[in-house]
Amino acid sequence: MEVSKYIMLFHKKLKGEINSREQEELSGWLQQEGPRSLTEDLDKTWNLSKRYKQGYEPDVDAGLARLQQRIAEARKTPQPAGAQPSPARRSLYRWLAAAAAFAALATIGWWWIGNSNAASEQNALIYTTGAGESEKVLLPDGSTVILNENSFLVLSAEFNSASERPVELTGEAYFNIEPDPSRPFRITTRDAMVEVLGTAFNLRSYPEEGFTEVEVEEGSVRLSGLDNENAIQLAPGQRGICSPGAAMNAKDSPGLNAQSWRTHRLQFRNTPLSEALACLERHFKVELQLVNSQLADCGISMKFEDFTLNEVLDGLTLIFNVQVYPMEGGYRLEKGSCKPAASEMR
Repeated sequence: MEVSKYIMLFHKKLKGEINSREQEELSGWLQQEGPRSLTEDLDKTWNLSKRYKQGYEPDVDAGLARLQQRIAEARKTPQPAGAQPSPARRSLYRWLAAAAAFAALATIGWWWIGNSNAASEQNALIYTTGAGESEKVLLPDGSTVILNENSFLVLSAEFNSASERPVELTGEAYFNIEPDPSRPFRITTRDAMVEVLGTAFNLRSYPEEGFTEVEVEEGSVRLSGLDNENAIQLAPGQRGICSPGAAMNAKDSPGLNAQSWRTHRLQFRNTPLSEALACLERHFKVELQLVNSQLADCGISMKFEDFTLNEVLDGLTLIFNVQVYPMEGGYRLEKGSCKPAASEMR
């Protein structure tokens, strides 16, 4: 049985929606696989997630980190050379992984589970990542997905047999889809629908950001709202954003900078400094405050690969002669002036 099935059964139990047959099946699994302390962890995570929906901000990341630490500690326990993990140890691994996945559900938000058709099917495949994690997933059709941190991907139980290949995403992921004209690949997010036949693209849809963003590397992608009325076609090197109540349009994105979390590369070609700073803020998860507003439209041409924030700040200092000062949550860029953007950093 898939561990994801038991996560969903546990979810139904906590919501009071589990039937007698499901309860018996879940109880048998918990008795066989689940230490009492981990069962209590799941209960606590559920209670925190309910508070989250009511406007509180529980530290579920810390809970997930503790569970992940327990996984690491269990794996590091010395064993005789060449020995295979015992059944008890394998059981602990599976249960710890299930607990971490359950904690990730709460981190993402239970609104998604409550509104997800795919997640309600017992045989759905569920993939999750926690804070600071990424994971490469090989789908049954040969497509590959690389999940960014704090992301959640669900494959419908009918993924292999339906006339289309439906999945649901919360978070961010890079998709490389195997072509199959007879079975379109469709991705549903909180705000949008993405349809492809065979292509490679980055998709971002974190609930707290309130939009769905697609950046296409190869092929073409159709991006539409959930009502399917407004849609745009995106070609390679283009980016589109779907936000409720806002018009959609395709924008050129030749540097594919939305994918820097995966490629560890940012490239700017006469890009307005304000736009470049937004990319850097997203990559490093810091605030970069430009005090001199006259620099906002200054063009910057630079290429960063496997770079650190200090290297970036040094480059900005050399090009624009800005002065950089630390502040809470990031850095403040003061003074400076526009110069011809002809420098490149590798």
